[in-house]
Formats: sequence, C-alpha cells, structure tokens
Amino acid sequence: MRQHTIVQKILVTMTLLCGISFALQAHNVYATFTSIEWNPDDKSVELVLQMHAHELEAHLSLDLDERLTFLNDADYPKLEAAVGPVMHKMVALELDDQFTEVTYLGMEMQGQTVFIYMETGWPTPPKKIKFMNALFIDELPGQNNSVMAQVNGVRRAGEILAGTGPAVMNF
Repeated sequence: MRQHTIVQKILVTMTLLCGISFALQAHNVYATFTSIEWNPDDKSVELVLQMHAHELEAHLSLDLDERLTFLNDADYPKLEAAVGPVMHKMVALELDDQFTEVTYLGMEMQGQTVFIYMETGWPTPPKKIKFMNALFIDELPGQNNSVMAQVNGVRRAGEILAGTGPAVMNF
C-alpha cells in the first residue's frame, strides 16, 4: 500500500512538472484587429484598430525614447499624441487600386484595450480594399494583424503576418 502511494506522488509530481514545462514552452500570441467599413451616409471609409495597451505603449516608448505607460494618467497625453504619427507610418490603405491618405481621428481605452479611429473620404462603395498594418510585425514574434472589411453588408477578412504583405479584399 505504501509503495502505491509513493508511485502516485511520483506520477502527480511528473504530471505537474510536464505541465509547467509545457506552459514555459508556449509563446505569447500578439494580435491586432482592424475593422474597415464603407459609410454610405458620409461617403467615407472608417477604420477602427483594436489592440492590447501593453504592446502599443512599449512600441511608443521605444519611438519616444522614454518609458511610458497607459497605467499612469500623466503619460496618457504623450502616448495619445504619438499614436497618430505611428499610424501614419504603419498603416496603408488602397481603395480600388488608389492609395488613399487616412486621417487619424483619435483613440480611446476600454480596460486594457486601445481603440484607434481613422477615416478617409470615398464617394462610392469600393470594389477592392488593400490594407496593410505593419504595426508590431517586425517587433513581436508571431504577430497577427487581422482585418475585416464590410461594404454594403458584404464582409471580407484577411490577416497580415511577417512576410505576407497587405490583405486584399474584393467585393
């Protein structure tokens, strides 16, 4: 009976060690999500980028050469001011094979999620959307920048990974 208990303890310990080892080998998943929608009311294409605050604050801190965090209210204005120029560098949008300048409108936080708002004028429903979000692609292993676009109720989706280039969605 005593040997049986020792064997059980050894098996439980080995199971726990295997579980811990597996958890240590797992890697973080880094992702952003962009929603693109043609708005027929104001003849514009609206973009909303969504991401975890930690990755964005780390990227902005490197750009600004200063450690900043969304957890510190005093840092928020600097972080918010830095987002527009970064989006201008990292995001590209083509509508019907024409490059379009996207205007940064602002950002907000909900919990640990950052929402970034942008738009561009576009008079008719686009038949083709080509979108590139290079944010974090070269910085974080396994970064996945997903995108979903909607035009007149039709949805298309794509993903941008290291080495894949822009997502192209035809309507």
